[in-house]
Amino acid sequence: MIDGGITSGERLCNFVNHRLLSDGVWSDLELLLESTGRSTQLVAFFRQIAAVTLTGRIVAAGLSINGDVPTYEVAFQRLFKEHLRDVVGIPGKILNEMYRFGQRAVEAALQGAPMSLQKQMRAWALNRHHWCYMCGQALEFNQNDPVRGYTLEHIWPQSYGGDSIEDNFLPACQSCNSKKKANFATWAMPPIQSLLYGIAPDDQRLEEIHGSFKFSLHYRAAQVLAIKEGRTLKEAFLKIGPWTTTRFIDADDVADFFNLENHKLY
Repeated sequence: MIDGGITSGERLCNFVNHRLLSDGVWSDLELLLESTGRSTQLVAFFRQIAAVTLTGRIVAAGLSINGDVPTYEVAFQRLFKEHLRDVVGIPGKILNEMYRFGQRAVEAALQGAPMSLQKQMRAWALNRHHWCYMCGQALEFNQNDPVRGYTLEHIWPQSYGGDSIEDNFLPACQSCNSKKKANFATWAMPPIQSLLYGIAPDDQRLEEIHGSFKFSLHYRAAQVLAIKEGRTLKEAFLKIGPWTTTRFIDADDVADFFNLENHKLY
């Protein structure tokens, strides 16, 4: 979730984040959480979860309505707006804008990648990026390998309004696409609060953490870079490369999610 995201779903999420969610509330929450020693990180976690969860709800609702009434019909607009207003609780002053962002995200979720683009991306991966952008292992292009097999992965998930476009695709292995990242739209979605080790755990224990946590650490690093340098997520992932060894940041503190990294946080 970054400002200036290139997919319809990211734009919807940014609208939710900046227009629906009040900045003042998060500032107050950060003060309340100051004694935890993780106030800034926890607020970022809560805010991303709030924005991304609502984005997913809006797109899922639109897809359900589309099952009965196509998005291009006037009845879809009426039913979708009613849902946004009466069920979700979107205020009237931003209802029309929320509808427009939501409708575009729903349409993006309905559109698959053209075969020509799939072939183009496969050829690019085969010749120039023949490794998984997450874990870095070499991809298998000629067999349906359940672990190393090549897949074309939506960086911002299609079910959250991710467009099937070149700027939202990167090559990933079957394992990372299906089991580690799965359908997560941001680093805050896996149960990172359960990642809790002692003080200065050894390297072997850190490498045994579940792949979904490695995805979260990697995604967070890319997101930080994208925000800092005004890049897209794809550009950020290509710059930092696959995740590296998991390590703790502060040797004197417990190794929870916010005290771990598998890429330097820029």
